[in-house]
Formats: sequence, C-alpha cells, structure tokens
Amino acid sequence: MTDGRTTDNAVDRAAKAEAYFTEGYNCAQSVALAFADLLGADEETLKAVAAPFGGGMGRLREVCGAVSGMFMVAGLALRADTLDRNEKNALYALEREMARLFAEQAGSIVCRELLLTRPHGDTHNSQKPKCRELVGIAARIAEAKIFADSDAGAAERATEEDGKNE
Repeated sequence: MTDGRTTDNAVDRAAKAEAYFTEGYNCAQSVALAFADLLGADEETLKAVAAPFGGGMGRLREVCGAVSGMFMVAGLALRADTLDRNEKNALYALEREMARLFAEQAGSIVCRELLLTRPHGDTHNSQKPKCRELVGIAARIAEAKIFADSDAGAAERATEEDGKNE
C-alpha cells in the first residue's frame, strides 16, 4: 500500500530519470542514475554498466533500455544471491511483475514495438519524447515496487507466489 509521499517519490524519480535522458544519457543509464543515491553505487559505475543497454541493447531494438535499467536497479537494490533459489525466484518474480506493469502502461517491453508510433533514428534525446516518457514510467515502477512497497516487500511476496515456478 502506498501513501501520498510514495507517489511524490515516484514522481521525483521519474523527473530525475527524464532529466538525465534529456541531458543525453541513454534510457538504461537514465533510470539507473535516478536511483544512484539509494543503490550504494557511484554514478560513473552506473553509467558504464548501463551504457550497452541503450536503444534496446546496443540499438538492436530488443528489450527497452528503460526496462533493463529498471531491472539493474532491482538487482543493485535487492542484492539477491542467485545461488539461493528463494532469492533468485523472488528477484525474477519481481522483474516479471515490473515488466508486466511497464507493458501495461507503455504497450510493450520491446524497443522496436514501442517506437513504431514514434520512430526517431539517431537524434539527440531532446528529440525523443516517447523514450523520455518511457524512462519516467520505468522509474515510477521501480520506486513503487522496489523502494516504496512497505507491505512486507515486493520480493518477499514474489517468493511466496513464485516458489513453485523454478
């Protein structure tokens, strides 16, 4: 359950992500950088790790970079031990939930599908309003599902729901 403060935090994170994007960072970097203060990772490391995921992974137009950035935030925030089956299941369930929410709000998690209505080529980010909107959506979802979900934690609930799926 979220309160008004949580909604404000999500809006703030979305605005931060959109500002990074407008500055010229790619979609994955923009989402990751918006959470740098909460992740215990320096901005230079986040920029470097997220750099290859822009443009749907190196402009392959596969999984949207904003979604990849959102998943990076989850990984860094939760620090899940993927050798531990329960932690791995919880992380993957959380990722699937965030992907579902993103697709619900944006129409897909695939870059090329998202850009069908607003293709932009290799232009400056200020000319990519659809992508700016997508980094905001990803940041709002990450804030809500990773940081703001005070109801026993999204990861713990996901473990219970997903324990039998892997």
